[in-house]
Amino acid sequence: METTLFDHPAIQSGVAPFVIALIVAGIFYRFKALAGLAIVSGFVVSVLLSSGISLEPLTSTRKITLLVLIAPILGLLLSSVSYSRLYSKIWLNVFYTLGALAMLWVVWPVLSRHPVDMLIPVAGYLIYAAWMVGVFFRLSEATAVAAGTAATASGFGVGLTALIGASALLGQMGLSLGAAGAAYLFIQLFFKRGSQPGDLQDGEAGFTVTLTSGFMAALILPAAVVYAKVPWIVLPLIAIVPLVAFYPFEDESRIWKNTVTLLAVMALPVAYAIYLTLQSAGTMVM
Repeated sequence: METTLFDHPAIQSGVAPFVIALIVAGIFYRFKALAGLAIVSGFVVSVLLSSGISLEPLTSTRKITLLVLIAPILGLLLSSVSYSRLYSKIWLNVFYTLGALAMLWVVWPVLSRHPVDMLIPVAGYLIYAAWMVGVFFRLSEATAVAAGTAATASGFGVGLTALIGASALLGQMGLSLGAAGAAYLFIQLFFKRGSQPGDLQDGEAGFTVTLTSGFMAALILPAAVVYAKVPWIVLPLIAIVPLVAFYPFEDESRIWKNTVTLLAVMALPVAYAIYLTLQSAGTMVM
């Protein structure tokens, strides 16, 4: 069978998601809710090129695809209502629960076959999923640049560990988050450079980009732990990554430098997660 440029994994998981997300984020950069659709657009093009979008049979990866498609809809709905910070804790608990339930649904085939053996591990996966969705939910009130750095670093961390752990499809899904997050981040930096004082602080990320990124990171990595050779210790390491994005940068004139510094710090737990996965997958000799 003749192969094309779009059959190459690097195109499917990196170049194509980046280009599509860059276009979407660029077109809608003035509208934070719509600009956030850049993340899901990158994911969709990656899935279309690699495996196609289908719900039959409803495998774990297809469950993840369905849930990722639902996440931006929730983000748009939440962005359209009169959101009050007085109820932020209620919403946060709702999304903690949604993240945990979504993860439970994804790993249910394995859990149903080994309910006793999987009880403690699944508890850890659910905590991780709830944590990632909750942290990204909180990032909706941070700057778009902060959310973009978290999506970029988390996506590449999830994707590379899944890929090394012998799950090509989950790896491509995670890498599409990293590529789309990088495109979204670049657009935010490009259009905000030289902006008036206060723009970066007032330019909140919104729910569309953060919920989509949060659910992707929350679901893909635990699935890679369950179905591939990714060690469980990778979960807390990747969970650290979005926390770094809360570091406050007030000097807009140095926003590019600060962002690179932020990504470099995030790369530390990601690099260690990759190292541990290489050891677990048996591709490193000590």
